[in-house]
Amino acid sequence: MQRKRGSRNVERFIQFNDETVNSAFWMELSDLAAALSGDANMKVEYGPLAYLQAEPSVLYVSHFWHHRPEREEKEGMKSDVYLRALGTKLFTEPKEVQTFSGKTKSSFARQLLALAEDVRIEPLCICTRPGVRRAFETRKQVLRRYHGVQLKINTAKGFYADALYNALYILWQADTPFEWPLISPLLDGAIPYIDRTALSLFDARSTGDAARLVMDITEVLEDIGVRDMVNEYSHLPEFQKEESCAAIDPGRRQDPLENDDEKDEKDNEQFDEQFSTWHRESEETRGTFMQFDLERGAKTPMMGNTAREGDEGDAALASVQGRSKKATREQYNRLMAERRESKEHSDENRYGQENKGAVALYDSPRTPANEELEQYRVFKNETAPVVRKLKRTIEKSIEKKKTSPRNDLLTGRLGRKLIRFYTDENPRLFYKKQEPSRDIDAAFFLLIDCSASMYDKMEDVKKSTVLFHETLKTLRVPHEITGFWEDTASLPAERKPNHFLTAVSFDRSYQTESGPFIMQLRPEEDNRDGFALRIAIEKLARRSEQKKFILVFSDGEPSAADYEKNGVLDTHEAVLLARKKGMTVFNLFIGDEALDEARQQTMKTIYGTGSIMAPDVSELPAVLTPILKRLLFESI
Repeated sequence: MQRKRGSRNVERFIQFNDETVNSAFWMELSDLAAALSGDANMKVEYGPLAYLQAEPSVLYVSHFWHHRPEREEKEGMKSDVYLRALGTKLFTEPKEVQTFSGKTKSSFARQLLALAEDVRIEPLCICTRPGVRRAFETRKQVLRRYHGVQLKINTAKGFYADALYNALYILWQADTPFEWPLISPLLDGAIPYIDRTALSLFDARSTGDAARLVMDITEVLEDIGVRDMVNEYSHLPEFQKEESCAAIDPGRRQDPLENDDEKDEKDNEQFDEQFSTWHRESEETRGTFMQFDLERGAKTPMMGNTAREGDEGDAALASVQGRSKKATREQYNRLMAERRESKEHSDENRYGQENKGAVALYDSPRTPANEELEQYRVFKNETAPVVRKLKRTIEKSIEKKKTSPRNDLLTGRLGRKLIRFYTDENPRLFYKKQEPSRDIDAAFFLLIDCSASMYDKMEDVKKSTVLFHETLKTLRVPHEITGFWEDTASLPAERKPNHFLTAVSFDRSYQTESGPFIMQLRPEEDNRDGFALRIAIEKLARRSEQKKFILVFSDGEPSAADYEKNGVLDTHEAVLLARKKGMTVFNLFIGDEALDEARQQTMKTIYGTGSIMAPDVSELPAVLTPILKRLLFESI
């Protein structure tokens, strides 16, 4: 019996650690947040509590909804998004929250204001978007049960401020009249006032109204000496003050003068011209260089960025200017470093928000070993019949298009169907016997997922890659074959090295000896698909062919460091980017017989109709052949 119980515990531990993110639903939440807030750059993240962070724009969905029935979990998370992206964004006034935060640091007051705002803006969200009503109803039912249990627990433990918070939630969200429980002799005498004040929330029209009633309740608790809250049920985000955000002008005096004399404003001639100097007494070159240590003087109403009339005291400027000198090597190096940092900052979003720190490392294949040459020869012989059949089919199609007459033209030889001259507004009555010579005007890029999960599939993937390469090589179609993986084991977390091993490059795709390099592809570590796709898009964009195709061999969702939740969304955005540039993207998803429907749906979410599944890796050549045939036909 002991052994069975221990085995069950281990199984539960493994299930807990094997928990995966529902990527399709996560994409849905991200799309909801972006659409409702009107901010395309808004990210959705998990957090202990739900709140909206202004800068950078991040919406946190609460862990509270985890491990609940599926309907409650999804509706609860959606309600977090609705409250933050729609409610907080549109109806909460940051200045009022900022003012409130400056008045009190009480945890009870801050949490209660966050709760009061949620209660106030919830009906506004429903009024603005009636479709969110069901999610809010589910949220209300779950949280009412939760706070009912917490009310009893906190009362028993003597956490009276926490218990009052739970009771206020139930009061504000009750469908029937609420009867106050006995919480503490300290509080019971103040309950009538608290009840009357709390009910005024339903008349609140602004964040300021909610803040005032919360402050009234908080002052009552402070007067009777109730200890502050211990638990944290909600979070009131910090709003930066405008003064702290504004840069301080180093040329404007910050400390007061010894005297307090003021000088009357006179008519001054002003010039919109700036003068800056530097001298060797200055240790740093930033800011305004022309500064004097003044301890006494008369204040004028003139702004610091305006000019004044010159006088004889300005001769000091001549001496300062006369002592200036050229910049030192240290200052030059500092300037160059600042420029490099600025350039790196501007390029960090080049490959998408989720790929900050990702670095492309291009590995060169080595000279193939004898075993690799032999393995390639075997695969080439096995796929040769399919390659020959594909080649004959494509060549026949090309020849047919060359010799087949083209009808319904505006110029050429006059046809026999002349009735359209009377029936059609712009009749096409001509034909031509032969079409000009055609070539396949296309370029292909094959990306191969070299993550660790491909260890039992890589040999069959190589065989399909040989089929791909030999077919395009015989038809003289330029193509590139690249394996990709991410290695984060030996480098800092902020740097994400992504390796790209180009087995066959565009400039060597026709060469006979280029094929054996394919045998050097092997399973490595993680896969950052969105980043790899953007690298392929960049390379294809430089090609002049009319048709451009990207094929991706993979066996699952993107998986890399800090990429699990948003990897699907990032890869989907890369696919959309390729299609906007006129490229066609296909994914050959290598699954297994036990493949769950959710993973299939996730791949369809990423690639749309461009996702094709091979139930078994041995079927990959059979699945690849019709796709290759179809794409080549499109290119003729």
